[in-house]
Amino acid sequence: MKNLHYCMDCRRIAAFNGECSYCQSTNFKDLVKKAPVNVIGTKIKGRVMNVKDQMVELVCVDQGNIKSLKQFEAEKLRKIL
Repeated sequence: MKNLHYCMDCRRIAAFNGECSYCQSTNFKDLVKKAPVNVIGTKIKGRVMNVKDQMVELVCVDQGNIKSLKQFEAEKLRKIL
């Protein structure tokens, strides 16, 4: 969780260096554990469990109320507010 932030304007998650690469905004907040996120382009939603080298582990709940861990790249995630 050390180096990942999310942009408050476009809600994209990445390790920003001064400004957002997508919308060029400078408004950032730190990404914390159990933060709700969405995988861009899919209907998968989950909560952040762990972060390692730009890979984020999500706890996803399926239709049968079954929890599973899935890994995604940080650039493919979007923060749900």
